[in-house]
Amino acid sequence: MVRTADAEDGLITPVCSIFRRFLKRQNLRFTTERALILEAVMSKADVFEADDLYAEMRGAVPESRGAGEKPTTVSRATIYRTLKHLLEAGIIREVLIDSGKAHYAQSFGGRPTGHLVCVETERIVAFPTERLDALMREICAEHGFEPVSHRLVVYGVSPEASAADQG
Repeated sequence: MVRTADAEDGLITPVCSIFRRFLKRQNLRFTTERALILEAVMSKADVFEADDLYAEMRGAVPESRGAGEKPTTVSRATIYRTLKHLLEAGIIREVLIDSGKAHYAQSFGGRPTGHLVCVETERIVAFPTERLDALMREICAEHGFEPVSHRLVVYGVSPEASAADQG
């Protein structure tokens, strides 16, 4: 179970409860499909795409169900709508890597990361940005800025792509 500080009441609250309250405020139900999507999203350690989530969930039997049970099918449209709700609830954030596809990451429980994107293979590698964060704060202070947010995406060619080009 992922737990985080809920800004509304200052308490440590499971993400599921945050999502349930968000849906209730929107007059929406917390359905089995939404619960399965939330479970799949919260299992992601790094950046993911909606289509990859759909492919992964298609026909999978969630851990919360028995091995003998039928897989639950979740439509692509339900995944996209639920991701939109998770964004609006602040549970996930959009990671802007390219203009062609939306990428997402959890908003809770991780350190700030930058991303390396291979322009040949589209492979994405997350890396910690603590040293860069200190530099960003220093530069902001020099110019009187109060940092609100930032992102770092470096585009390049991965070693695997370079090796393939030479082979």
